[in-house]
Amino acid sequence: MSYLIQQMGHVIISSPDPLAAAKDLQETVGLRITEQDGDAVYLSSNDRHHEVTYVRGSGKAVALGLEAVSAEAVDEVYRRAKSDGLEILSDKPIGKHYARAITIVAPGGAVFEVHTPIARSLPARYNGVGARPRRIEHINAFSPDTGAFGAFCEKTLGMKLSDRTADDGFRWYRAADGYHHTIAMGPGSSALHHYAFDHHCLEDLSRIADNLSIKDRALVWGPGRHGAGSNIFTYYADPHGCIVENSIEMARIDCDASYEPRSWDISEGLNGRWINLWGTPPTQGFLVPGIQFGR
Repeated sequence: MSYLIQQMGHVIISSPDPLAAAKDLQETVGLRITEQDGDAVYLSSNDRHHEVTYVRGSGKAVALGLEAVSAEAVDEVYRRAKSDGLEILSDKPIGKHYARAITIVAPGGAVFEVHTPIARSLPARYNGVGARPRRIEHINAFSPDTGAFGAFCEKTLGMKLSDRTADDGFRWYRAADGYHHTIAMGPGSSALHHYAFDHHCLEDLSRIADNLSIKDRALVWGPGRHGAGSNIFTYYADPHGCIVENSIEMARIDCDASYEPRSWDISEGLNGRWINLWGTPPTQGFLVPGIQFGR
């Protein structure tokens, strides 16, 4: 096998009020609530049954879902994780509408659920508020050892390195769909810093900023254009303190054989072009640790 991961799958986040959290994401970004089942609320932006799930809990990252290319790929990730001595939390799906899954703890503490495709059971178009993104795009997690975390992405998950910073502290990994990154990582205590949605146009990002202003909230950073990934971005903080990125124009790598991962100069730190080609460094609101993993 080459790639084992096809694309970003879903995120599961706990919340003291799952329905209120879901409605905030619905009103701000434009996903639709597809199902409520007890304390679980499912949302999607396309024909998949869900891309975000809120469950009752204390406001933590429960799991980061990666959609495998096949059931056999899930089995292969299981075999590799076991061989590597990684902690395997479950070999059953956490949620609904997908058949097979394995939940494992990556080096540094991030929790991933590698799963078979989530059912494409919904109409692709729907009426609703917000910008209505194309898809959930990627996650960004912190790890105290990005070298070990990166090796996990390559060796256990079969992903490919797209870019890194010159000090290897920040890395970006892609899946079979070719988008520049499905997993991004940076150094720090284990946490989910942000998850991201891919949108249609710049006006979508403006609409999200307007939706926040109506709620008497604001962006925590952006707009800008990342060096690594080349996407135009905005960020805001959800009610739990997790950052939500909304972006357009992420680079897509069409030929693995000819692509060479770039090494970005980080000598200027957060003022560098690697993080924003347009020059404005991150705000203090963006530089929060994110949310921890757990229930």
